[in-house]
This record gives sequence, C-alpha cells and structure tokens, in this order.
Amino acid sequence: MKIEQIFAAAGPISQTHNAFEARTGQVAMARAVENSFASKRHLVVQAGTGLGKTFAYLVPAIMFALKEHKRVVVSTKTINLQEQIFKKDIPFLQQALGNRFPFVAVLAKGRGNFLCRRKMDYLRELDRGLLTSREQVDELRQLQELVFSNRLMTGDREEIPFSPRNDLWQHVCGEGEACLRRACPHFETCYYYSSRRAQIQADIVVVNHALFFADLAIRKEAGAESEQGVLENYDAVIFDEAHNIEDVATDFFSRRVGLARVKVAGATISASFKKGGVLHRSEVSEAVQFIEGLINKVGLEAGFFFSQFTQSKRLYEADKYDNVLREPLLQLAKELTALHGGDNTEEQNAYLTLLYDRVLRIADDLTFILERCGGEEEHAYWVESVDDEATLVSAPIAMEEDIREHVFRKIDTVVLTSATLSSVLLRRIGLEKCDLLRLDSPFDYENNSLLFLPRDAVNPKESSFDEYTAIKVREIVGVTEGRALVLFTSYRSMNTVYDKLLGLSLEGYTLLKQGSGSRSEIMQRFKTGRKAVLLAVASYWEGIDVPGEALSCVILVKLPFSVPTEPIMEARFEHIKRQGDDAFQSYSLPQAVLRLKQGFGRLIRTASDKGVVAILDYRVQNRQYGKAFLKELPPAKITHSLDEVRKLLGT
Repeated sequence: MKIEQIFAAAGPISQTHNAFEARTGQVAMARAVENSFASKRHLVVQAGTGLGKTFAYLVPAIMFALKEHKRVVVSTKTINLQEQIFKKDIPFLQQALGNRFPFVAVLAKGRGNFLCRRKMDYLRELDRGLLTSREQVDELRQLQELVFSNRLMTGDREEIPFSPRNDLWQHVCGEGEACLRRACPHFETCYYYSSRRAQIQADIVVVNHALFFADLAIRKEAGAESEQGVLENYDAVIFDEAHNIEDVATDFFSRRVGLARVKVAGATISASFKKGGVLHRSEVSEAVQFIEGLINKVGLEAGFFFSQFTQSKRLYEADKYDNVLREPLLQLAKELTALHGGDNTEEQNAYLTLLYDRVLRIADDLTFILERCGGEEEHAYWVESVDDEATLVSAPIAMEEDIREHVFRKIDTVVLTSATLSSVLLRRIGLEKCDLLRLDSPFDYENNSLLFLPRDAVNPKESSFDEYTAIKVREIVGVTEGRALVLFTSYRSMNTVYDKLLGLSLEGYTLLKQGSGSRSEIMQRFKTGRKAVLLAVASYWEGIDVPGEALSCVILVKLPFSVPTEPIMEARFEHIKRQGDDAFQSYSLPQAVLRLKQGFGRLIRTASDKGVVAILDYRVQNRQYGKAFLKELPPAKITHSLDEVRKLLGT
C-alpha cells in the first residue's frame, strides 16, 4: 500500500476516523519523509499548525521500519506531545494500520522514572534514619508492599496508584551513577532493564529530546555500544519540536559541580558500608574507617570551597580559585580502588567501581572548570547560586560540531520538523546538507483571527509597564470573556501582574497562574473554568493545545528576546561577535521571532477556531526590527480596536 492510499478518502485512516480529512500538505510531507528514508538523506520540514505533521511522519516511519527491519526513534521536547503521540496517535494508527502494518511501539524513559529493586531491598534492611518523616515511612511501606507482592508490572512511577513524594522517590528510583547493571542480583527482573529490553522488539521508540541527548552524551563518553546508554541502537531519528535541539543538547554536554553533588556522593559511599548496604561487613575495618574520615574531610573542604561563590556570575580567571578538593577526592577514589578484589562478591566489586568512577568524575569536572575558565573560548563558565548553594557550570558555546559529528554523520536519516525553524538554527546545530520542505498551515487566519496591537502600548523598560500590562489584560479579557492565555518572559513580571489583577475587579473570572498546581491540574482548570485567564511563562509558549472556545485569546506581554546577561547567552553573543557577525541580527532576533511564532501558534488549533492575539510590547510597532516579527506571523488582520475583537468573537 502506498502513502497516498493510506491518506486517501477511502483509505484505512479515514475508515477508522470518520472526521479525518486528508490534506494536500500532509500527503506531501509524508512523501518527503518516505523519500528521505529511501535515499538516506536528512530532511527539514517547516509545517504550519494544523497540517497533521505527526501522522505525516509516523506513517512513513512505520512503513520503513517494517520493510527494512529498522528501528526509528521519534523525539519530542514537551511531555504533552510525547504523551499525545504514544497514548493517542500510535494506538489510533495501530488500529487503522494493524492488519497491513503490524508495528510495535514503546515509550522509552530514563532510570529515574522507575523503582529500583536493589534500593528497595536496601531500605527494607536499613535503619529508618534515612527517612525523615512519618509520611515517607508510610509511603515506603506502601511501595514495598507493591514491589514485594509483584503487583507492579512496569515499576514506572506513573503506574503507582498514588503519587510518591519527591523526597522519598530519590531514595527508591533508578540512578545511572548507582546502577550495577549485569552485576546486580535483580538485573533479570529490573524494571528499568525490562523496559530497555522491550525496545529490542520495537519498530518505533518514542522519547523526549532530554533522553535522546542524555543517551548521546553517554555514548560519546563510554562508546557507541555501551549498555550504560538508555536507548537501543537505532537507524533513523525524527525530531519533532526540532527548534529546541540546540538548548537541550547544550544542557547534556555541560558539566556541573556543586556542594549537593559532593554531599550526595559522600552519603552514598557511607551508606554502602552500613547495615543493608552493598559493602557492609560485620566488622568495620581500618580501611573503611579511613574512608569515612576522608568523606568527612571532603565534605568540610567542599563546604569551605563552595562558600567562596556567594552569587551567580561568570567565571573568567582560571588561577583565582585553589582546587582544594582535587587531592582529597583523588585519595578517596584511590582508597575505594584498594578495597576491590579479595573476598568481595561480583556485586561488591561492581559497586566499588561505580563509586570510584563517581568520585573521579566529580574531580575531573571540577578540574576541567577551574583550570580552563578564562583560558579558552569554546566553553562558557559560570556560577549558579540558588538559596545560598553554589554550582559551578561549564557549557559548550557552540553545539554544531558535536551534533554534526554524533547525529548527522552517524545516522543515515534525520528528519527535523517544527512549525518554526530557521536557517540560523540549522546552521547552529551543524546541519550542512539536507532536503527542505516548507508547508503553510491550512487554517484561514485572515478570516478567523486578529492581531491586536494597542495604540497606547508602553515601552517594556518603563517602570509602569507591569501596571499597564495588568490594566490592559483586564481590558482585553473583559472583551473576550476570559478564555485567555497571557504569556510572560519572566516569573517576576508574571507574579507582579497576577497580584495587580487580583485588585482589578475580576469577579466571575477564574484567574490562574503557572506554579499554582501541576501543569495538568492547571490546564484542566483552565479548560473547564468560567471565564478562565491563565498567566504563564517558559514552557507554556509551546506544547499547549486547547482547541475550541476555551482559548480564544493569547496575550503576548513582551517580545521574547533571550536575557543577554544569562551566562550562556552572553558567551554565545561574544562568540558570534568574534566571528565578525552581528549577534542581535544573526542570533537574538531570529530566536525571538521563532518564540513569538510559537506563542502565536497556541491560538488557532482547529479549522473552526476563532481568536485574537494581542502583543503589548510597543517595540513591535515602533522599532525597525518589529517588521521582522510581523512578517513571520500568520496572516491575521491587524487591528487597534477591541470592538473588532468583540465582533469576531461575538461577545
């Protein structure tokens, strides 16, 4: 069966879903994806909202995987899209295509999503001193009952019939740095490795970008075939929401060392020698006592060392800070190695190797940061200070070489798709040769949407901007009868405007803000609440899908420029300038335009939707670069009148 037949009016998708309408753009994209697999070429597709791009890449991926006996990874940035693909789109396609294309799909997750049987054993034997509250102990007892009575099928946190506390979960979940792998007595029944083995039978593996690049970072360090990775080998990759790749990859190729990391490593080593621990002995040897002393010394030195860094800032001088932790860390690693062998079990030797590697990585990362900061231009170095606790960070400034080498040159076919992609982004992720396809949204923006630009817009640098924003939001949602998503670029501004709105007579409205509950709880309240208004930042600029009248207005408070003083952004700007380019025109502006398009894209989600997008930032009207934003937005009619908004929405 050919692609065109699958998407045809009498095809299996239409027969399974009566409301399905084949779109020309969807079929064109599906053909392009099919051709990229066949020709082993990379493909970039900029697909407008409503095109049906998920089916357009899943169908040819399924056909390719089955025909060629290959495995295809589908990677997304947001949990929303990941869950939509795995829980909605894939089951639908299995029903529609099952007889002709009986494919297997799995959702891959990292170790931290699964219970660890060895840790559960350890906590069963351990003195309860590790748990600090009655609630933790009660929840642990419930978890132990579920695990030891074999009532859990997958051990996935989502499967547990209650929501475990985060402060308990960290003691019972899988952890890469503490996983014994084949040396673990629970390896054959391990929840995580059971999920990993399921990938072997899979044709389609759904992941998020974070997991994909975590696996890539492990493979880069430990080797392509390393079982330390989280993904089985694959033959092709599809990146949906591909505009996020650079930032996610940067995160996973960074190094971070803070007091918490040192303390946790020390506590893990100490716990392993206690009753119930992997390395416990009935008699405490001098070697173990010496190691305990070293752990205390490292803890004291670490407390002193990190106390030097009292605020967030860039690090420029390599010789300014004395690496007092290096020697005690190396000595601790050496003493752990000395315990290897003898009468140890295979499990104990494997665990000692893990502890040794963990300590050595801390020493190596700290040395890398302190010896190189200020001395080379390939990385940015800075201090993050949160709640008086400092973390030293090193991040690569440019990712094109790493992504080019480990993704585009090693994988036969990579498909990148998003509603927002640019040549700047493709260059920054190292994509040199590819096929390009641009497909417009099938939605009628000209008749179903408005772009409201208030004539009294204020410069966001003015001290009165938050006050103006609150008043203008109140005015707009009064016309739209709520049903509004208000997107900010900072938590400070969001919280300030939220507080001001509480005093602006919003009786009868459901006023919500990000952080007042879980994402799913907030979205449910927004969809069902009367005259709901949701204030949000960051991830809500994308991945939100609220079709119908529940969302009829999106208010973009400020143009979403990156904060130029953030260390990684500051370093990227400097890097671009050294290359002779204008950092604003070649990086900052294109990135902000992409984010604004993402924000705009929250509005029209189906062909029958109507709504208005308002931009309160006066720069879009009064700065030359404002034209760059307006040019890239969907063709909505521009208005300065709320009466036109009222007319469109019929309020």
